Amino acid sequence: MLALSCLTPAFTPSRQPWALPPSTRACRIRAAADDGVGGSLAVLGGSLARVADNTDAVGWQRVGPGWLRLGPATPWATVHFVGGAALGIAPQLAYDTLLSRLASSADVAVIATPYELGLDHRKLARRVASDFDVALEESRAQGLAPPAGAPVFRVGHSLGAKLLALLACEAGAGEGGAPQADPLALLNFNNFRVADSVELASKLVGEMQGGGAAPYGGAVRDAFAFVQQLGVAQGVAVEVSPTPDELAAALAGYAPAATAVFTFDGDSLDCSAELLAALPPTAGVRRFERAGSHTAPVSLRLAVSDINPQLAALLGGGSRTVSIGDAEAAEQLAEALAEWLWPAGVARPAGATMLPPAVGAAEGSSES
Repeated sequence: MLALSCLTPAFTPSRQPWALPPSTRACRIRAAADDGVGGSLAVLGGSLARVADNTDAVGWQRVGPGWLRLGPATPWATVHFVGGAALGIAPQLAYDTLLSRLASSADVAVIATPYELGLDHRKLARRVASDFDVALEESRAQGLAPPAGAPVFRVGHSLGAKLLALLACEAGAGEGGAPQADPLALLNFNNFRVADSVELASKLVGEMQGGGAAPYGGAVRDAFAFVQQLGVAQGVAVEVSPTPDELAAALAGYAPAATAVFTFDGDSLDCSAELLAALPPTAGVRRFERAGSHTAPVSLRLAVSDINPQLAALLGGGSRTVSIGDAEAAEQLAEALAEWLWPAGVARPAGATMLPPAVGAAEGSSES
C-alpha cells in the first residue's frame, strides 16, 4: 500500500514505540505522522519532482529558489503563486496552463515557489515567502521582473492558499488599520489536516485512474487512525500546526489590500465557508463561484513510466499517460484571475479574452 510502506517502518515489532524512551517515542510518532503526510501525497510529489528534473519546462526560467514565467509584453506587476499539497512541488508542470495563460493575458510576471510537505504550516508559509523574496530580487536584478514599488499579487491553491492566508495574518494591519498584505486570491482553499492528505491523495490517484476512488484509500485511513490514536495515548501531537481553530483565531489579524475567494461546485475538500465566517468584516472579500473540482486549476499529464513504481503499479503500468485536472477549466480560471487583478478603469491588452460580465460585483458578493 502506498502510504503503509512509509508509515509502518516506525512501528515494526522490534521497535514498538511504547517500549522506547519518551523522547525517542515522541520522535518516532511524529516521524510517522510526517511520513503520513508524505506517504499519501509525497509519493506523487516525488514523482513530479523527478519528472521535473528531466523535463524542459518550456517558457519557464529557474530564478533562485523559484520558477519565473513571463508573457510576451513587459510585465507591470508580479504574481506570487503557491500550489497545493504534492502538486506544489513542481508548479511549473502542474500549473503551467493556468500560470502561462495568466502571465500572457494579464501582462504580469509569475513567480511560483515550490515546496515539500510538512506538519508545520507556519514554517512552510515563511519558507515560500522567503523563497519568493529571493526569486523576486534576482528577477529584478536581471531586469525580468517589474522594479520595486510595482504591484505584487499572491495566488494560492488548496494548501498553498492556506499558506498565503497565514502570511497575510502575520502581516496584519499597519497604522490606522491600513492593510499590509498584498492582494490575495485563494483557489479551492483547504484548511489542511493530516487526514485530508489521505482523501486528497485518493482523489488525485482516482482521477489519474480515470475516475473513482483510489483502491488503497481505506487502508491508508486505517494507518492514519492508528498513528493518531497512538499519538493521543502517548501525549504526542500528530496534527498539523496551526489547527483549524488556531487558524480561525489568527484570521482576526488578516489584512490584505483585497481578497478573492474562488470556490468550485464539485470540490468536496473546500473550506472556504469556514474561512469566510472567520474573516474580519473589514476583509473586503469577493467570492467567485465556478464549475469544477478541487483540481480545476491543475492541468498535468504524466507518462506512467515516469511515475514512482508503486504509484505506477496502481495505475496499471504500461506506456500510457495519465492526467490530473482540466486544461479548459485552468484557462478560464486564468482569465478570471486576470480580470480580478487588472486595474479598474484600465483597458485590457488587445487580444485578451474577456469573460462575460460578472454578476454582483460588490465586495462580499458571489460571482460566477
